[in-house]
Amino acid sequence: MHNESEVTWGWREVAFVLASTLLAAGILGMLGGSLSAAMGWELAGGLVSPALYITGTAIYLSAVGAIYLFAARHAGWAALGVKNARPIDYLLVPPIFLLEITALIAVNLVVAQLAGGFDNPQVESISGGNPLSRLELIMLFLLIAGLVPLVEELFFRGMLYPLLRQRMGAFVAITLNAAIFAAVHVFPLLLPGLFVVGLFLAYLRERSGSIWPSVLLHALQNGLALLAISATLV
Repeated sequence: MHNESEVTWGWREVAFVLASTLLAAGILGMLGGSLSAAMGWELAGGLVSPALYITGTAIYLSAVGAIYLFAARHAGWAALGVKNARPIDYLLVPPIFLLEITALIAVNLVVAQLAGGFDNPQVESISGGNPLSRLELIMLFLLIAGLVPLVEELFFRGMLYPLLRQRMGAFVAITLNAAIFAAVHVFPLLLPGLFVVGLFLAYLRERSGSIWPSVLLHALQNGLALLAISATLV
């Protein structure tokens, strides 16, 4: 259900989105550090630190602004898949989620065997290794299972995937999109699992022509991961 004629952006615009988001991250990071010092906030608690939470949220919102400026402003949001999907595409999300989780567990078990263990580096970056209060868990859900899936799907499946698909077949585009998605998350132990997740997300985008089924799957994945991390910290 992909429509190549809707793609009016190119690799230059993708680079502009990345560059402007990185620039915003640098500026917001400095502002967040100054705010933290002024307010006496602790930075060692991961994303639950107010300064890091506010900074992270602002960075993701700046990415939405960049995507609008360099793609959606000219092509329209529908060209990035911000349009409704068929009911069947939403109904497929739960069984695909179960299949994805099964595949993810299998892949991570193999990684754990090869690496001699599996310590999720996201635990430290999210909570600093500290137990989460109910309020902290709710706030993290809003960010990690809400804003993050929306923004990442806007970029990876909304902006990047149609650009790949315009130049290659679905199988190659899905595979390459998943590889890029995994690579930018920078945690080596998580790369194989993230690649698997990326395959399912890109498949839903290809099948539905919309990012919303992918956003839903991504939100379920992140929400479950956050619950699992929270459970290990009790």
